[in-house]
Amino acid sequence: MRIAFVGAYGNGKTTLTTELEKITGLERVHGSAMRDPAGTDPKSLEESNETELVQLAVRRYTERAVDEAARPKGFLSDGSVLHEWVYSKVRLAVGRYPEPSDTLAAGVRTPRTQVVEEVVDQLGLLARQQARAGYDAIVFVPNEVPLPEGHDPISAHFRVLSDELMLEIIGSLGVPVHTVTGTVEERIQQVLAIPGMPRNA
Repeated sequence: MRIAFVGAYGNGKTTLTTELEKITGLERVHGSAMRDPAGTDPKSLEESNETELVQLAVRRYTERAVDEAARPKGFLSDGSVLHEWVYSKVRLAVGRYPEPSDTLAAGVRTPRTQVVEEVVDQLGLLARQQARAGYDAIVFVPNEVPLPEGHDPISAHFRVLSDELMLEIIGSLGVPVHTVTGTVEERIQQVLAIPGMPRNA
């Protein structure tokens, strides 16, 4: 089984895939942290400008696609090849701290942002193609727990917009989508109920 776990930052993908790796024997794959764009002084994702954001997204997408291709018999992808595109799209449209009333369509773009967003959308077409061919199933992990107090690289509404866009995308791929909810244990049991899921002997 080649399974991608999707959902916004802080939704619990890492916790879930870490536990499932032990139970299923499928290896967990993930991209490197999105920071330190090449050709600049070290900086975080949050400090990176629009074009550096594209560079970091391409790097992580490539790493993830290569890692997944190296495991044709199965993997648990913490995130997906769609993840960086969704993050970039939302951030370019509304920034990291959108207001609850903000929408992606109504986000105010500068001429520079419009150009960068067009590039990101083209990369998104590649990501869709890769996801359609590379995943047997997609598990959507919804936002059920707030981010820890004082830890706010994005706003709560950024997570909402990210999840809305991700659901729209994965719904168009023709790949089976499973939404898991509840506690970690409840989510694990829901994943294990997916047809074809292996278990360690």
